[in-house]
Amino acid sequence: MGVAIKVSDYLKSLGVQYELVPHRHSQSALQSAVSAGVPARQTAKAVILEDHEGRRVMAVVPAANRVLLHKLGEHLGRELHLIPESRLKNAFDDCELGAVPAVGDPYQVQAVYDDQLSEENEIFLEAGDHENLIRINKEAFMALMANHIHGRFSVVRGIDYGQTRRAWDWQ
Repeated sequence: MGVAIKVSDYLKSLGVQYELVPHRHSQSALQSAVSAGVPARQTAKAVILEDHEGRRVMAVVPAANRVLLHKLGEHLGRELHLIPESRLKNAFDDCELGAVPAVGDPYQVQAVYDDQLSEENEIFLEAGDHENLIRINKEAFMALMANHIHGRFSVVRGIDYGQTRRAWDWQ
């Protein structure tokens, strides 16, 4: 399949240069990173959440990270929960189920990104299928996220979250 049509059109409209990085079939952004031989910290995954009114938000975090729902919810002023992938098929109709690109604008979904991604020189995004990643440079990633909220709202899986101390600076 390659790049989802909406994402491809969006990247072209912004003049974003990208490269496709093929990999073996995978089931998650983390598996995609491992299969492609790229660092998980540089691979952005999209976690689709919603509030009790059905308003959706795309949390964009490193592939190995877990979204801290309470921190993100506090900042956005609403309680959030995960949406089952089965309910996303229509919203991301040009993507394979479970391979949502970490770009909200082409899908009219509010995005919020974790600042950990802005510390990397290259970012890899799901392309919309389970066999390709999109490689963009830091400047392109920042252009894609220019009008979106950001902060620190995720941690690497496996950390004792009760002991984690971080500065939660939001902009």
